[in-house]
Amino acid sequence: MNEVKMPRLGVTMKAGTVSSWLVEEGDYVEKGDYLFELETEKSTVEIEAMASGVLRKVIIPEGEEVSVNTVIAIIAQEDEEIDFTPYFETNPIEVTETQTAATVEAVEEKPVVAKVGGGGKVAPKARQLAKQLGVVLETVIGTGRDGLITEKDVQNAVNQNTSIRVKETISLNNVKKSMSENMLNSWRNIPQFTQIVSVNMENVLKTKKELEGVSINDLIVKTVANVVQENLIVNSSLEDNKILVYEDVNISVAVNSEQGLVVPVIKNANKKLISEISREIKGLSEKAQNNQLTLDDYAHGTITVSNLGSLGIETGTPIINIPQSTIIFAGSIQRVPVINEYDEITIASMMKLSIAYDHRFIDGVTAAGFTNALKDALENLSVNYLS
Repeated sequence: MNEVKMPRLGVTMKAGTVSSWLVEEGDYVEKGDYLFELETEKSTVEIEAMASGVLRKVIIPEGEEVSVNTVIAIIAQEDEEIDFTPYFETNPIEVTETQTAATVEAVEEKPVVAKVGGGGKVAPKARQLAKQLGVVLETVIGTGRDGLITEKDVQNAVNQNTSIRVKETISLNNVKKSMSENMLNSWRNIPQFTQIVSVNMENVLKTKKELEGVSINDLIVKTVANVVQENLIVNSSLEDNKILVYEDVNISVAVNSEQGLVVPVIKNANKKLISEISREIKGLSEKAQNNQLTLDDYAHGTITVSNLGSLGIETGTPIINIPQSTIIFAGSIQRVPVINEYDEITIASMMKLSIAYDHRFIDGVTAAGFTNALKDALENLSVNYLS
């Protein structure tokens, strides 16, 4: 049998009040579990049990002040025979400080924790379980007597946690790692904005028919190259507070592969025939599929074209391929009703063009100049323009 006595928290303390019992009579408590809360003038202190066993009897109820060393409860074995009569015949207030040493000791004083949400009294084992499972007790609703938080309450709080189940973990390959790093750097370091316009692609489709063996993507890349050489400010990068405007128009072309999306470069695209560009894109695509692209294939891109139209994507908000300043995103061509210059409703093949710019040195008006120039070039495309 172990007598639980009112502890002394300081040399001037003569009496104290149990503000709250944290264990109910009949419950088992481990040595070190919080047993009760002791109210002082400045704070409320949680007191740990100094022995393991069943809390057989609470002698001093909550809210009653008693002298230091007064026996306030009994911890013993569950079947141990105990005569509690003497404890209730003695006036606790008259118990002197000459009694035996306390069986509990005060822990370091802690400030009173505001009880938010459902936070209330906490059973010792519930407190330990919460620590093990990382449950914030202030968010747990206690269902025990007077709102006591029990082990079941903590476990229920864990079960209600909508954690995500992971089916598998896939490591990034080198292509994905490179894309991850480049996109993160771009998003962090380049304030970028996007302009979107609708482009009538009837002339592009007509030109494609006249030029056998070329794709819509080939025509867009070549048209971009031609327009860029008249708007070289978008064919640039910002380094050390200096704008580098490139003379060479080297277009990075987004190409899908089994390893992921890669962006090899068509160098001097403005100086090449559409047939050369078409042949070069096909060659780079095959190399990408066979994982045979070299560092030179990726090197020295000055502006990027990404076309997901063949995949049915209508429009998008591309992220600049750092360190470049501009990226053009082409969506799918769709037959939609439009109003022509005579206010007549007609059906036309339209495409959304999204262009993202580096806003550190390209303003909206400058960007609009290139956006509209590219739109006009596509809408008025002809074989002669590509030669």
